[in-house]
Amino acid sequence: MKYRTYTTSLLLLGAYLALPPSASGQSPRTVSNDSAVTAGPPIEVAEEHKPFLASAQAFVDAYAKRDSAAIGEMFTTDAEFLDEFGELTQGREAIITVFESVFRNTQTATIDEIAIERIRKITDRVVLEEGVIFAAESSDHVRTQSRYVALHTLGDDGKWRINSLKNLPASDVSRKEQLEQLAWLTGNWVNEDDNSVVHTTCHWSDDGNYLLRRFTVKTREGNEMSGVQRIGWDPARKKIRSWTFDSHGGFFSGLWTKHDKQWLLNSAGVTADGETVTATSAYTLHDAEMVTWQYRSLIVAGDVREDMEPITMVKRPPPPTRSNK
Repeated sequence: MKYRTYTTSLLLLGAYLALPPSASGQSPRTVSNDSAVTAGPPIEVAEEHKPFLASAQAFVDAYAKRDSAAIGEMFTTDAEFLDEFGELTQGREAIITVFESVFRNTQTATIDEIAIERIRKITDRVVLEEGVIFAAESSDHVRTQSRYVALHTLGDDGKWRINSLKNLPASDVSRKEQLEQLAWLTGNWVNEDDNSVVHTTCHWSDDGNYLLRRFTVKTREGNEMSGVQRIGWDPARKKIRSWTFDSHGGFFSGLWTKHDKQWLLNSAGVTADGETVTATSAYTLHDAEMVTWQYRSLIVAGDVREDMEPITMVKRPPPPTRSNK
């Protein structure tokens, strides 16, 4: 029991992952190297901005469903779309045809997030929106980012639609921005089950190139283990990668692949006793405060273990500040 608890705890700690934040819950923000370093209180969204945040999320959802008609409904009948390759498409029906072609030819492409940076009212019926689109050719490709400018007009039916959309050429996302997919990890977390309690803390490195985590594991039998983890971007494999070392002398490394609304981790390592361990794990983020984790296969020294029940991890609130009064 002691061995199994420590092994699964290490695999757990080696692979916390989550989904990129959706556009629906965001306020306009600037993409910067400091945007994910500290998690602040929820930001109030101005009422007049909510239709555009909802539209951004609707676009992400429609793209994931390969629903070209739904995307077309977001444009006016006489809309113009200038894509990142400089191709101009005019009219809603022609825009629908373009996306039908895109979905036929790139069945694995994803739009992970639309980050709105600026919303500016031109008139009562015209609004300018600027931001960044984070996308990827597939789950095995590096994320890219491209800036966009959209001009929305208010229709007679009371709905805002895109009258003009311009996408600029895409570029690779920096290592820091790749890691921002895991920005929710920062802070304090706890996982408790019948066998053990795991506490973790996480923060960004000073240079912004890594997420640094420390953990402690305490079993019901009174055994303890601690360790450190460094999560970074592997530029050779174009993957997020982590390295974990425990106080007993074991170590693990892992690579992640995004699949639909989950992250799959392929990890391998060696225990302090020299036994090899490999596992494939799945992580699902439910909200900013809770994630469930489950391994689907675990092989220890050639012995295949049964899949475990999902484990729930919750974020601990910060300690209360002491009043000076």
